[in-house]
Amino acid sequence: MLNLRRLCPVLALCAVIVASAPAHAEDDAQAWGSVIATGAVRGDLFLWLEAQARALDDVGGGSQLIVRPAIGARIARDAHAVVGYAYVRTDPETGRTTNEHRIWQQVQFAALRTKAGAPLVISRTRLEQRMIEGRDDTGWRLRQFVRLQAPIARKGAVQAVAFTEGFFNLNSTAWGARDGVDQWRTFIGVGFPVAKRMRLEPGYLNQHVFRRGEDRTNHVLSATLFVGL
Repeated sequence: MLNLRRLCPVLALCAVIVASAPAHAEDDAQAWGSVIATGAVRGDLFLWLEAQARALDDVGGGSQLIVRPAIGARIARDAHAVVGYAYVRTDPETGRTTNEHRIWQQVQFAALRTKAGAPLVISRTRLEQRMIEGRDDTGWRLRQFVRLQAPIARKGAVQAVAFTEGFFNLNSTAWGARDGVDQWRTFIGVGFPVAKRMRLEPGYLNQHVFRRGEDRTNHVLSATLFVGL
C-alpha cells in the first residue's frame, strides 16, 4: 500500500520543479537509458562504472553515447569521493558529430536520513573539465545534484524518486560554452528492485538548456538500472 505521508515531500518537490520551469523554449522528445554500477570493493576502494545511450531529435533523429568510469574511496557510510574519465560522442540529426573527453571529480553523500537510517536526501557535487576533439579550449563546469527518495510501498523496497541538478559553466570557450548557468535537469519517477543488488528507476526527466538564442527544453523518457558491486 502507498504511504501518502512519506510521498508528500516528493510531491512538494515536484510542484516546485513544475512551477519554476521556463515558459518559452524550443522543445524536443528524447529517450535516455543508462546502467550505473557502483560500490566499494577491496575495503574502501570505490568504483563508479556508467554507460548511457540517448535517442535525440524526437527519439531517433540523433544519438549520444556516454561512457563514464571512475575510481576513488568510500569516505563514510553512503558517501564517496572519486575521480574519473568520460567519453561523450554526439551524433545530431543535423550538424557535425563531436567527440568529447572529460576528466571529472565527484563527492556524494547522504545529507538526510529516515528514522530507520536509510538515505532520504542525497547530495552530489561534480566538477568537469571538458575537451572537444579538434578544439583547443577546456571548459570547466560545476554540477550540483540533490535527490529525494521516499519509501512508498513493500516495506521501503519501492521508492518515489525526484531530483534536481544544476549545471554551471565556470568559463567560456571558443567551441560554445558560455559562462554561467548551462542547463537544469529535474526528474520524477519511481524505483524498485528487479533482482538482487539491482534497481530500476524509470520516469520523466526535464532538461532545460540555456542558449544565446531561444532556450531548449528536452522532454525525456528516462530509465536507469542501478547495480551494486
